[in-house]
Amino acid sequence: NQRLQEMLRTMCRARGARLCPIDERYCIDNGAMIAQAGWEMLRVGQVTALGDSGVTQRYRTDEVEVTWRD
Repeated sequence: NQRLQEMLRTMCRARGARLCPIDERYCIDNGAMIAQAGWEMLRVGQVTALGDSGVTQRYRTDEVEVTWRD
């Protein structure tokens, strides 16, 4: 989605990061992206108890606390 990429690019620039979108033919499985983010969180010991977890459909990408990146 071009509009989403524009928004993400803006957020990245504001934070000194660079957006690296993947080729459209690979943008079919959000589950794989969620799994990767989960792996990165687990790798650094960031674990959420099942009872404390939930689903938020309108979660904004600029509200995500990234703790697994140097």
